[in-house]
Amino acid sequence: MRGLGLRNLLGNSASTFLRQLLAGVLQLVVIAIIAREYGPESNGLYTMALLLPSMLGTFFNLGLSPANIYFIGAGKVGVKTAWVSVIKFFLILSIMGLCFGAAVIWWFAGSWFDGVSPLLLWFSLLLFPVSLFLSFVTSIFQGLQEFRIFNRVLLIQPSITLLVIVCLQLLENEDVLWLLVASFIGSIIALIVSILLLRPFVANSTSAEIQSDYGRALLSYGYKAHLSNTLAFINYKADIFLVNFFVGPVGAGIYVIAVQIVERLWMISQAVSTVLLPRLSELSDDEKTRKLLTPIVSRWVVFITFIGAALMAVLAFPFVILVFGNDYLGSISPMLVLLPGVVVFSSARVLANDLAARGKPELNMYASALSLVLNIITNITLIPKYGLTGAAIATSLSYVSTYVYIVFIYSRVTNVAIKEVMLVKASEMVSFRALFAAN
Repeated sequence: MRGLGLRNLLGNSASTFLRQLLAGVLQLVVIAIIAREYGPESNGLYTMALLLPSMLGTFFNLGLSPANIYFIGAGKVGVKTAWVSVIKFFLILSIMGLCFGAAVIWWFAGSWFDGVSPLLLWFSLLLFPVSLFLSFVTSIFQGLQEFRIFNRVLLIQPSITLLVIVCLQLLENEDVLWLLVASFIGSIIALIVSILLLRPFVANSTSAEIQSDYGRALLSYGYKAHLSNTLAFINYKADIFLVNFFVGPVGAGIYVIAVQIVERLWMISQAVSTVLLPRLSELSDDEKTRKLLTPIVSRWVVFITFIGAALMAVLAFPFVILVFGNDYLGSISPMLVLLPGVVVFSSARVLANDLAARGKPELNMYASALSLVLNIITNITLIPKYGLTGAAIATSLSYVSTYVYIVFIYSRVTNVAIKEVMLVKASEMVSFRALFAAN
């Protein structure tokens, strides 16, 4: 275990997890304020409006963020080259995304965002270019494994958003539009700070670093990751869209509470995955270490997530009553149903990053496509009959199917036995104690 770099990996993962935990608490406070003070319908409208910039950010990033992480982490490109490419692609993609978003609002707002005011959608469109550029800039920090900066930058947005929303409550402003304004202010401040923090890294690069063919390499890797991420995004949000379609904004507002609570369990796998991708890219010439590292991380992530899920299941009822109130009791059943899928999918995230670090992001795309088809079919079948619980059943099944596929593909690609990525070994407890006691 000593040669795997587990101490550094765990340290970076821990700092990233703490950032996500703090951000999660801030977001939970935001969710609770909106849920209690604005009600289920306004909460649903706010959530649906934010889906537009999220959708555009997913569709128009072309996978450039994971591509940057891969190439910078593997030492194949310098910071200045990445920065120049980021600016060029941002200018093109932001214009394309804004035009597409405007077309969606103009022609499809009534059907895709049923019940949501066009004004909310037009304003939410402004969030797209800001969040897109922020994701590009932070991907450079992630590729450099500068996680202290990376984590601090990503704490700014939820902190500022919460501050503005608290001010709105003090002013007794209950307009949903101003909730979007709060999110925009948080995002733009985070972007400005991230650019200022990146400047020294760019300044320390030499002009000789710039590689004219990097844009082509970015697109070559990025489009594969992009298709996978796009399908995964649709898969994550399909249930919310379909609940809004079949049940309405009130149902969506209740269901999204269940989703947002259970997804807090992914903070562990997200933190580890954030650190793991550049680390595994760095190990591109050390297959032995990589084949030892990923299974250890996978089985421990799913084990810890399972413990968290068990605690969440026990505390779900009192937590929802205390934080959100009686209006959201309907979120408890779908929350419990979502837990099994969320637990096993945490392992799939880790294994997917290993495949991406091998330059094979297209394998993750196939998994996302399979999961999406199953998710949509089962949601359409189950929501009309079982309501919010039906949506949760469909979504949980799609997560399990993704996990099964990813585990199988990872085993085939690496020749690592399937059991190696699933079950924690008792001997590892002793090894971890010895590893950290020696330092």
